[in-house]
Amino acid sequence: MTRPPARRPTARRHHTHMDDEINGWSIGRAGRTWTGPEGLEKLNRLPGRLEMAHGKLCLDKAERLTLVAGLLENLGLDEVVKLGRLQDWQEAIAARANASPEAPAPRPSQTPASHWNCRVIEFPSDEETWFAVHEVYYEYGVPVAYSESPAAAGWTNDDGPEAGLHRLEKFSEALKKPVLKLADFENARAKAALLSKLFQMIDQSGGEADMAALSAWLNVWLAEPLPELNGATPAQALYSEDGRRQVEALLERMRGGLCA
Repeated sequence: MTRPPARRPTARRHHTHMDDEINGWSIGRAGRTWTGPEGLEKLNRLPGRLEMAHGKLCLDKAERLTLVAGLLENLGLDEVVKLGRLQDWQEAIAARANASPEAPAPRPSQTPASHWNCRVIEFPSDEETWFAVHEVYYEYGVPVAYSESPAAAGWTNDDGPEAGLHRLEKFSEALKKPVLKLADFENARAKAALLSKLFQMIDQSGGEADMAALSAWLNVWLAEPLPELNGATPAQALYSEDGRRQVEALLERMRGGLCA
């Protein structure tokens, strides 16, 4: 597996505000289904394991809001308002409307072109199954590679007095997320490159690309047998260099009809 150049694990932790935690959710009256890279990206945002703190689910309000936002997007508001009393919903909506002018809806956060994160990876063998926390490299929300050695709980003087605690928090966050399997990395880099190419094609054509919708479309298209590939799927063709060139050529031929 081709991996990005090795890097020293960082102990710095990026703090986000509550608004950032719930930004990017598409909550409407009808529920939405997550697929492909969007599903993985949304899943990575959610608390990985339900815990109770001070009589409430999740560790803090930000985690609770993130969990509710994900459920609201999946279920849709029409289903959610069936829970509880209608009068309470009406009063809550009226209170919000009277509290302050409607704030502009937050813009969906863009999936970064690439980033690193700590994740648990499963390594099966004939004798036993081994689990370890590794630094995982993402391209457009897709895990494409991981560090050769497990992530170390180490830091330097320059990282500050709380660097050790922050590093352990990264490990704790990794343990709360779904375990990655080696199969998750198969052809992942090629799929991420195709997603990037699609985004560029739509942008060059003057359209506005929705990365979530584009990811879902690509996932479906990769699984469809195509006569141009002698009945094989684009996902199967990605296993060879010639196949990858064929898949890219097919996308180029579809340039005018891509979703945007």
